[in-house]
Amino acid sequence: MTVLIQNKTLSVKEICEEEWDGHKADCSGFVKAVAHRLGLLLSGQANDIMRHLRSNWNRAAHGKDASEKAAAGWLVVAGLEARPNGHVVVVVPGPLNRGKYPTAYWGRLGRSGSKNQTINWSWSQSDIEMVAYYYTSFAGGLISGGMPNRITQWGLDNSKRRNVT
Repeated sequence: MTVLIQNKTLSVKEICEEEWDGHKADCSGFVKAVAHRLGLLLSGQANDIMRHLRSNWNRAAHGKDASEKAAAGWLVVAGLEARPNGHVVVVVPGPLNRGKYPTAYWGRLGRSGSKNQTINWSWSQSDIEMVAYYYTSFAGGLISGGMPNRITQWGLDNSKRRNVT
């Protein structure tokens, strides 16, 4: 699925590319920025985001399922709560590492994250199997059966509403 923003059609992956430089040192900031561009509001740090996703989004069974959801146009966020701070990433269409670790973009607190890398580079070997995957449609983007729906996306100027089919 793509959205029309400022007369440009953008995929989730393209939005990740545009937001990554500004948020490469902040995983939660990156995820919030991508969600915001898609008309979704997320707030707080990674642990707060994960609690919100668990209560409000759909859960993907595993990394391969998350990758398939991303390829079908859903917004997919993977994450793991931890103390003092968890970690979150945006899953995008791309190859799976070892058949189970999807491709994603993420910021990293205090240093540069990664873009278009498989998530096994984002968590330790002991943590990677505990990562949870959540997905949602954006701006009314999917209807039952996973078929694209007509969506409305606002660009920087909210007075210029764009309809996308």
